[in-house]
Amino acid sequence: MVEKKYKNKAALVSELHDKLERASAVVVTEYRGLKAGDLVKLRRGLIESQVEVLVVKNSLLRRAAQGTATEQIVGDLAGPTAVALAFGEPTDAAKKLSDGAKEFEPFNLKNGIIEKMVMDQGGIAALAKMPGRTEMQAQFAGALEGFIGEFAGLVEAALREFAGLLEAKVEQEAAAA
Repeated sequence: MVEKKYKNKAALVSELHDKLERASAVVVTEYRGLKAGDLVKLRRGLIESQVEVLVVKNSLLRRAAQGTATEQIVGDLAGPTAVALAFGEPTDAAKKLSDGAKEFEPFNLKNGIIEKMVMDQGGIAALAKMPGRTEMQAQFAGALEGFIGEFAGLVEAALREFAGLLEAKVEQEAAAA
């Protein structure tokens, strides 16, 4: 539990508040029935996606969320709650968290704030199915490259045709003279 390394709760609330403000995504989860070893395994799997899962008391999470976008989703927390904080690509985080929820059934995604948008469990699952930002950028670049190549081909063909017409006109003028 996160709180054990803090001597006073004010320091915990302050650090958690800072993390909530910096996170690109915050997902509230319920882990009732999840074994401690499974939670450790889940946390390790999320590290590569820059996702940190913290188990913290609901009252302290509410206090830390005051003045942040997360305040909207933590008002009615009850039971064992963990908060997942993503500091990287939010789509990757949603994918990893959804995979974790499938692998460890007691780990349920409740709701979240992803890039300042409030999402329920279904919204997070839908986001997890979408391609990530990098993949979307690559798809866009590929489509743009295809369009530019096609445009260049059309311009080249028009210039070739124009050059052919000029050459024919020059030959015609030379034959007439």
